[in-house]
Amino acid sequence: MQEFLTNNTVNWNLMSLTGYRTLVILSALIESPKTNEEINEYLLNNQYIKEKFSNDTIRLYINSLREVGCKIVGANKSDDKKYKLISHPFDYDIPKSQLKAMAKLYKSISDKIDVKEIIEIETFLKKLSNIVKNEGTKETLKSISILKSININILKDLIVHCKNKNQIIFLYNSPKSGKKEIEIIADKLTFESNKIYLWGTNLTHREYSYFVVDRILKICSIKFLKIEEDFLPTTITYEIYNPDYTPEADEMITEKKPDKLIIQVTSKNEFSLIQRVLHMADQCRVTQPEEFKTKLVKKLRAMEKNYEKA
Repeated sequence: MQEFLTNNTVNWNLMSLTGYRTLVILSALIESPKTNEEINEYLLNNQYIKEKFSNDTIRLYINSLREVGCKIVGANKSDDKKYKLISHPFDYDIPKSQLKAMAKLYKSISDKIDVKEIIEIETFLKKLSNIVKNEGTKETLKSISILKSININILKDLIVHCKNKNQIIFLYNSPKSGKKEIEIIADKLTFESNKIYLWGTNLTHREYSYFVVDRILKICSIKFLKIEEDFLPTTITYEIYNPDYTPEADEMITEKKPDKLIIQVTSKNEFSLIQRVLHMADQCRVTQPEEFKTKLVKKLRAMEKNYEKA
């Protein structure tokens, strides 16, 4: 059965004509839905059959396929009088319980592995999708993907540019200002909050910045004579009012108290530090430096004014 569906070859010494006709009809329906007339044309053109059959006989072959597990609908007016193969038991498929487990596992490890490993998992998922025929399974595998909105070729190129610390210019589709070119010395790729970010020394805005990779439309050019420029990092200290808090990789616990943790973190991107503190809301309070505290308070007051206007 599997050999025939793969290459449509048959051995006369082993062939049952009734069984063979049934397989030919299955092969025809795998190609596309067909009417009785179209099935007969398919049988007539087969080098071993070369004849047509009555509608009742074709119905018997169809019912034989149903008995072995094929799900076939039609032929009636609502289906344009065509038999349609929904599924058959000769396909490789993945049980729903396994798909659910795969999705849960992938989600749990995605922020703990590097981007290169994410691409390897995505490649594996794509291979699985090419093997299975069930459209529902294909859609589920597609939904598991965390790179469905990202150009994989661009992502692979960015991995190389980050490894070599290349100075590149890329076209970026900013949600606020639209399409524009950004020049950056690529540093690293990270996966956070279901997004992949490119980090590096932003020569366009003269700061260490990050960009959402799925908004990078193309890499325009690579500069081989790199500008040697770096920006001083910012180090802040804050209190976390949750003794069970699990620190991020770049956070260092400097002191533990019964009701709070004292944490220090350093980053070249001040904006990302502000975002981090705002995300923790009233569970966090910055203690130093004063300059950063002033900027944070200014940001909070601006936000408050926006809400007052509303």
